[in-house]
Amino acid sequence: MIDLKDKVVMIAGANGGIGSHVAEVLIECGATTALSFHSNSVRLEEVRTKAASAGLRCHVAQVDMTSIDAAVRWAESVLSTCGKIDAAVNCCGSNGPFMLFADQDPSGWRTMLDIELMSSVYLSKAVVHHMVERRQGRIISLGSDSGKVGNSGSSISAAARGGLNSFSKSLARELARHGVTVNTVCPGPTETPNLEGLRSQGDTGAKIVNAMLRAIPLGRAGDPRDVGWLIAFLASDHASYITGQALSISGGLTMC
Repeated sequence: MIDLKDKVVMIAGANGGIGSHVAEVLIECGATTALSFHSNSVRLEEVRTKAASAGLRCHVAQVDMTSIDAAVRWAESVLSTCGKIDAAVNCCGSNGPFMLFADQDPSGWRTMLDIELMSSVYLSKAVVHHMVERRQGRIISLGSDSGKVGNSGSSISAAARGGLNSFSKSLARELARHGVTVNTVCPGPTETPNLEGLRSQGDTGAKIVNAMLRAIPLGRAGDPRDVGWLIAFLASDHASYITGQALSISGGLTMC
């Protein structure tokens, strides 16, 4: 078991198909958690109940992570309540449809970039001074393998994820001398409501999913808890020598 007792971890987007499972795994590891959601807190009530049954503190807040002011206020609130922030994890993601670029409506592009790139930038800005002052900390962002290799049907999302990888690597270089690590976790196809939604988009959606699964050497889609365990490790003291990495967790689909 990865030991996160005495660690305070912020998780943005903790109500999502992956983020909620990340939160549960970190709670199983003993972390005190501060969880944010944007518009739907139903899943977080289950997570909060799990924390309470384990005797752990779990603070839930509604935060618009596309606003730098909101992100800073949330971090200040966590510091006031918990006294420190050991790790900041961003799991924010959008639910944009898989659609060829030529057919996409440009009106949604800016929102997707704000959610999938700028939310991590804002969360990092909100915690960086505190972590530098303490000379320790972990900044972890949930990206996607599409940010490494591209992905048909999600060009704007892939652009945001590619930018996230570059941002995290650059920030890792800046913060290394202060003992703060910065990494990105890049899942491949993962069993979430988004994947199930793609399956349900008629024959085309089902064919896309089946083709992706056939291409995975391990022969299956990922489990959200697989992602949770990797993030728990990166948030722990065991990962103190890992920084500036975009770590694929894709069953071998992407080996770079």
